[in-house]
Amino acid sequence: MIILIGESGSGKTTILNELEKRGYKKAINHTTRAKRPGEENNAEYVFTTKDEFNTMWDEGKLLQRAEFNNEYYGISSDSIRDDVACIQIVDSIADVKERAKELGLGDKKIVTFYISVPAEERTKRMLLRGDSLDSIQKRLEIDNEKFKNVKEVVDFTVENDILEDAVNEIIRLDKETNEEK
Repeated sequence: MIILIGESGSGKTTILNELEKRGYKKAINHTTRAKRPGEENNAEYVFTTKDEFNTMWDEGKLLQRAEFNNEYYGISSDSIRDDVACIQIVDSIADVKERAKELGLGDKKIVTFYISVPAEERTKRMLLRGDSLDSIQKRLEIDNEKFKNVKEVVDFTVENDILEDAVNEIIRLDKETNEEK
C-alpha cells in the first residue's frame, strides 16, 4: 500500500490519479458525513453511520480514524495490498503503521511517501487552481508547522518537480520495498 502525504499544492491528488492510470487502486475512505450532490457510495467514500464506524474500528476493520467537523473518516484495513494507493494527513502516518501492527498486518508493506515541492511552486499551483491569497497564506503557515518533522515519519521523500519522474520514482521504490518482504 502506498500512502502519499504532502503540503497543500504538492500534487498528491495528481500523483494519485497517475498511479490509478498505471494500475493502482485508490483506497476508499469511510466517513460518517452526509453524501454531497453527485457523490456515490463506494466511489469517493463509503458512507456509514457513527455507530457502524465505531463498530468497524472496534472489530479491527479500520486502520485509521480521524475526526473533522464532528464527522469521522477512516481507511479500511482491507486496503493494505500491494496495488493500493491513498492520500493521508501527516499526523496519521504513525497511527496507521501502529494500527497495522496491532491488527497483525505488520508483515504487509505500507510504504509512505512525502511529496516535496518548494513553497514558491506550491503557491503558484494553488493560485492556478483558484485559491485566494489569504487561504494560501494560511495553508502555508499550517503546513510549515505540520510538516516540520515529516522526514522522521515517512519512508521516502520524492521531489515533484516533473510529474512523470515523481510517479516513476514512487512506483520503483514501492516495487523495491515490496520485493524485500
